[in-house]
Amino acid sequence: MPDKTDIAYFGPAGTFTHQAALYYNGNANMKPYHTIDDLLEAVNLGHASLGVVPLENSTEGVINATLDNLIFETDLFIKAELSLKISQNLFVRDENSKKEIKKILSHPQGLAQCRKFLRQYYPNAEYVPAASTSEAVKTAAESAEAVAAIGNTLAGLIYNLRPVKENIQDFAENTTTFVVVTKENTAPPKAGFKTSIALSLKDKPGELHKMLDIFAVWDINMTKILSRPARGKPGEYVFFIDFGGFEDALYVNDALKMIRRKAGFLKELGSYPVIVAK
Repeated sequence: MPDKTDIAYFGPAGTFTHQAALYYNGNANMKPYHTIDDLLEAVNLGHASLGVVPLENSTEGVINATLDNLIFETDLFIKAELSLKISQNLFVRDENSKKEIKKILSHPQGLAQCRKFLRQYYPNAEYVPAASTSEAVKTAAESAEAVAAIGNTLAGLIYNLRPVKENIQDFAENTTTFVVVTKENTAPPKAGFKTSIALSLKDKPGELHKMLDIFAVWDINMTKILSRPARGKPGEYVFFIDFGGFEDALYVNDALKMIRRKAGFLKELGSYPVIVAK
């Protein structure tokens, strides 16, 4: 069996996830994975100590592939959350091809984050989804056609392209939240940390209200609640909840005991620090 990788990341090299992994620990032995499911399964099986995956973008919302895998597929915990400002750039192979761009490649999220720019400057171009922003930049670097790509500065450095237009995202404060995942049990609530859980409720009137009341009674600041369809149970949902702002973890443990009585299913996904990349 090969040596265990320190950090697996959603690749290939040059993605925003690679950038987040470098920020988290640039000295680690890293390996890219081309799908989120493959990456999380590698950490789940012990082939990597940690994994870095995108969880949510401030413009386009939650990354369902990450959320669903953590809830339904693997037994992993969140070790840290990292918020990274996302700056999208437009790359072409040379200045001449800039004038006659027919196709613009990027990850679907990259294209979606630059809708206004694309409508204004390249309304007649074909927008082509790629597996990642890095893959898009690589294709533009190797193509003899008039192809452009949207990606980050790291991808441009790797594939030796300079951006012809920088910061083309629709919103200046475009941010993606990444999570560092591990097999280590990080679930016990810790004061000052964010805590994440997933739960389903019994099919009775008022059950969601009763569960939310528990957070209010124990003065716990719930910062996010999302619903995802329950696997194999049409019409039923699992709720993903973030909360924090508590000073006494014992209170949270007591609240979780009460939630566990109300829940049909409860999965504690970790209590972890929030890192904002500078």
